Amino acid sequence: MTQESRSKQLITGILTGVCCGIVCGGACVFFSWLTMTCDNVFHDHEKLIFALPLAGILVVLLYDEYRKDDDLCMDALFRHMRGERKLSFWIAPLIAVSTCLAYLTGGSVGRVGSALQIGGGLAVIIGEKFAPLRRLMPPAELLLACGIAAGFTGILNAPLAGAVFGVEVLVLQYRKWVYVIPTLMTAFITWGIARAADVSYIDFHGHFTGGETEAGSQSAAEAAAHLTVTGITPGILLKVLAIAFAAMLIGRLYCFVRKITTKGFEAVGNKYLRVITGAILVIALTQILGHTNCNGIGFSYVEETLDGHSAMLAFLWKLMLTAFTLGCGIRGGEIAPMIFIGATGCFSAGCLIGLDPSLAAAIGIVGALASVTNCPIAVFIYGLEAICLSGEMALYFAIAACMAHFLSGRGGLYSEQDVQRQFLKPASKFLM
Repeated sequence: MTQESRSKQLITGILTGVCCGIVCGGACVFFSWLTMTCDNVFHDHEKLIFALPLAGILVVLLYDEYRKDDDLCMDALFRHMRGERKLSFWIAPLIAVSTCLAYLTGGSVGRVGSALQIGGGLAVIIGEKFAPLRRLMPPAELLLACGIAAGFTGILNAPLAGAVFGVEVLVLQYRKWVYVIPTLMTAFITWGIARAADVSYIDFHGHFTGGETEAGSQSAAEAAAHLTVTGITPGILLKVLAIAFAAMLIGRLYCFVRKITTKGFEAVGNKYLRVITGAILVIALTQILGHTNCNGIGFSYVEETLDGHSAMLAFLWKLMLTAFTLGCGIRGGEIAPMIFIGATGCFSAGCLIGLDPSLAAAIGIVGALASVTNCPIAVFIYGLEAICLSGEMALYFAIAACMAHFLSGRGGLYSEQDVQRQFLKPASKFLM
């Protein structure tokens, strides 16, 4: 490669990172604020859940009006990158409206996946604006990596993890990891916009413990009062391995239930009847629970979980609510629900095996995310960046991310993700 080619690539990368940071980052930060506002409105007026069938009908109507369903989803980003199909202009506005409607009416969906689609969709528009400048036209994979980095950072407030996730989730070749430079620029511009706008984020730091507990000797809340890691011992390491394994199982369970639920709803031929049925099931389950802790974003409940307060079966309720909401045709992301499910599920597992439950919850977040996203490096960094930065936790998070990723097999949230090209390949077969 000549010096001129390297200079052109450097300029292209800088321009792409900056433009995506300003445009995609700004949009994703606004989307974060908007979804948080809708979620707060719902929890202040919980009777809005009875409008969920109407919201579902509107979402199906919008998607049918503007594009076929298979053109407007996270997998569309992977198809666009490979040149198999052009990414629709409507992917960003429709997923934004759909997710906000879901939050406003109590649907159990995530917003990270939605933000990834918004960031990726807007990045493609930026690329089209570059089109007249052929010599500076960025590759599609670079645009998508920057857009995804903006989406991840805008929602989870983790720029380092977002920059790596933007490259890792697309399963780019090893030499393409140089794209981390522009994705870092995008992520930090997004992070700066969020700070300047004073967008509220849940801070998980300081909400974990780190040792063994004697059965019945103290409550989970009392155990969570020790905000320090007590040290690495063989006993704790064995229990961490068990929690990592549990997190992997929880991730696979979610993917399995999500797949079965979607097929079940597809058996209902009419899309509108399908979404009404799913919404009614969500309403019924919420009424059975008697509260809305598992509806909406749920990050405040995750924070309570890390503080040592969680219902033993909260992860199952969240899993079912999310599977019903998304399976019937209501749109949204799935990473945020996995944070909830991983935290609460492994909290319960920690109580059972005598590991500090809040520590188990923190490890569960990392393990569950690694299991379903096939991005162990980015998830490991997210654990350090968003939950706790310490030597002990680095070891625990590394164990959870690598073990969950390897044993979970080659399935995950994104069916179009080419995991066979990954640098850290998962096992070819395990559970699914």
